[in-house]
Amino acid sequence: MDFFSKIGETLGEAGRDVSQKARDLTGIAKLNMDIKSKKDHIRKLYEEIGRQYYELHKEDMEPLFEEIGMIHEAKQEILKLEREMAELKKQKNCPGCNAVMDLDAKFCQKCGTKYETLYEEEY
Repeated sequence: MDFFSKIGETLGEAGRDVSQKARDLTGIAKLNMDIKSKKDHIRKLYEEIGRQYYELHKEDMEPLFEEIGMIHEAKQEILKLEREMAELKKQKNCPGCNAVMDLDAKFCQKCGTKYETLYEEEY
């Protein structure tokens, strides 16, 4: 019986060890997920601060960061590309909100802006 008792004890200990390791791994995975979630939240807050700063200073004659100019240029390029895409789709973009409109639309269905044939609006 002594042999079977020792096997039983060994198996019991191994089971407890495996169970504890599984709990530890679960705890570690949960902590990693919590850390990632907090880091994502901080990243979004940084992005929001940057967006607000850009909106406040986009008209400055000499902006503090050259990235403001780069953002402005990228937005102009996006606007140009969206106009090209709308033309290919036989559509146009609203000058107010940049929503896609039918070619024959006189007003935007989204914001109500009247469509002018030529415009150089920024967004």
